[in-house]
Amino acid sequence: MKGLRNRRGEKISKKEQVVSNVVTDGGGIFYFYTQWTFTLVTIYFAMGSSVSIYGCCYYRCVLGGDRVNHETLDAERGTYIAPTLGEESLNVSTSDKSLDSSPEPRTRQSASSWGYVFQIAFQMCAGAVVLTDCVFWFIIYPFLSAKDFTLDFLNVCMHSVNAFFLLGDTVLNCMRFPMFRIAYFVLWTSIFVISQWIIHACVSMWWPYPFLDLSSPYAPLWYMAVGLMHVPCYGIFALLIKLKHIWLSRSFPESYQGLK
Repeated sequence: MKGLRNRRGEKISKKEQVVSNVVTDGGGIFYFYTQWTFTLVTIYFAMGSSVSIYGCCYYRCVLGGDRVNHETLDAERGTYIAPTLGEESLNVSTSDKSLDSSPEPRTRQSASSWGYVFQIAFQMCAGAVVLTDCVFWFIIYPFLSAKDFTLDFLNVCMHSVNAFFLLGDTVLNCMRFPMFRIAYFVLWTSIFVISQWIIHACVSMWWPYPFLDLSSPYAPLWYMAVGLMHVPCYGIFALLIKLKHIWLSRSFPESYQGLK
């Protein structure tokens, strides 16, 4: 959803990613919703990578260390350790209970504060990416910008690769995607719009997107249309995740431990 011209009226295109864009074009690139979304997606994947690295290190250092200690202790004592009288009675009672009672259903553990932050970032990314790509491909490019620049490979990647990677992550993760958290997605877009209003109230400058221009007589209709687009954009991802869980539960009914 990057605009057509920079603050000097020169033609611009997204031929660099976030960091290189900041270096070459300055902080002005963050006038565009595309860069907000791309940055949010980058932060989300950075958080996911950090969590994965932490989990691997925890398993290797803590659980792996416990296994080494147990193996060392067993080697010193021998292969057989005679149970005490209390352990024998405990084993007998445990075996009887396992024969008589059915296994208890697993309960979902509550996520930590950072876990909720990670889920919220995922849900904001999902809606923002769909909104960004849909507005670019269905509104900006065909109606507003096709005459101002040619569609190159990197421009296509900027408005497609984010959705590709996020869909891949959606297939692999098992996070929840409740519809009520569309509020965070709406809040994300509202922060962008409000920041644009504040900037234009303080400085006389160009609008990054023509449909955000408050002087246009069609501005209320544009804002209403973009606001209503949040529902299907968020619903598309919610539907995809629902279909994923349905397919996995039917394909692997014995082993699937997804959402219940």
